[in-house]
Amino acid sequence: MANKQTGKAIAVLAALFVVFSAAMFGLNFVTGPMIEANNASQAYGPLFAVMPEADDFEPIYMADGSVVSTLVEVPETVKAVYKETSGLGYALKMSTTKGYTGNAIELTFGVNNEGKISGIQLDAYPESKDFGAEYPGTFVGQDSTLAGVQIVSGCTYSSVAFRDAVADGMNLLIANDMMAAGVKSDDQLLSELIPTVHTGLVNNIGAAQYEELEGDGASIVKILKARNNSGFGYMMKDGDVSLLAVVNASGSVKVYNTEGADVTADYAAAADTAKAHAEANIVTNVDKDTQRLNVLMADATVTAIPVEGVFNSVTSAYKLEKDGATYYGLVSRSYGYDNEVMGVYYILDEQGAIVGMMADELIFHAEYFSTYTLDPAAYKAGFQGLTADTWTGEQAIISGATMTSDAVKTSTNDIFEAYNILKGGAAE
Repeated sequence: MANKQTGKAIAVLAALFVVFSAAMFGLNFVTGPMIEANNASQAYGPLFAVMPEADDFEPIYMADGSVVSTLVEVPETVKAVYKETSGLGYALKMSTTKGYTGNAIELTFGVNNEGKISGIQLDAYPESKDFGAEYPGTFVGQDSTLAGVQIVSGCTYSSVAFRDAVADGMNLLIANDMMAAGVKSDDQLLSELIPTVHTGLVNNIGAAQYEELEGDGASIVKILKARNNSGFGYMMKDGDVSLLAVVNASGSVKVYNTEGADVTADYAAAADTAKAHAEANIVTNVDKDTQRLNVLMADATVTAIPVEGVFNSVTSAYKLEKDGATYYGLVSRSYGYDNEVMGVYYILDEQGAIVGMMADELIFHAEYFSTYTLDPAAYKAGFQGLTADTWTGEQAIISGATMTSDAVKTSTNDIFEAYNILKGGAAE
């Protein structure tokens, strides 16, 4: 009897197991696709947000290597590329750490089959300085030139990082023949030359640091006045030819065409016009510079000298005479924290070694810094004896004060370049 009851119990349990298994199979049959669809929705949600009319997406590149891809020249900012399955275009997921804090800014944007941005979404923004909810929207409708996108004042690093990440994605599509490049205007081509032909007009990441003024109504279309008084840029016209003239604080001038070629000799009239305007409007700081240099080298005779051919943050140069020896005083005004102009003063000997260095102020808005350590006297003394050959840039590092460090690094690079030119060397 017991054996029969045991057998019945086993049979019941087996039947229940079969029913339960069947139920679970059925449940999985129903919910499995739902879960998969939900996961896909989470992954592809941002893609549909930037391309609402899309049917579906197919991944064609994943930075983690999970997709076999034939794409070439992929920037490190590109994390994923998807092709819209009905032929509407592409969606890209990007990540950049070149913002203000160095943490990852993540974004997704779509590009339609006309090569224009269909939508853009900010997925992660860890920055302490907000460029505003409206900024990403200014990219919608733009082609690869991004001509209508402006940098956000007061949030330069993060807005530039965001813009550059989008540009990286667009350039990837162009490099792989997935879209045509937009056509840049002459004004944009010339503006993009500025960071390479006169670095005093931009900060260390190439963002504009100039005031735009109206031209003369004739050959000068637009005037760009450097915030640090290192000179001017001039958007000019000579007939149908668009030109960029740059003039430094000593009146040295160069003229470039839209291809970046130096055409100063071919457009002497444009060079003369730009030079005349600059020399009438250059702001000098001779008295202040002399006072600072005399602090570094007491009782030296200080005489201003021109800085021909120097187009960077160096605003002035001086020859110092003391005890029968000759020295050179060079003043740089680079852009520090919050793009504040930082005056940095150097004295170099005849061999090009730094014998003294000081700054108007090393740390701007110190209340915003909580982790930096700085001993001003020791920091400045650390530059003594450095030459262009021994200078590495590491000597400028101030822990916890990246922008200040970058400004001092820029100034030191620039004064060594200026010294080389003053002594008869060629500008690099």
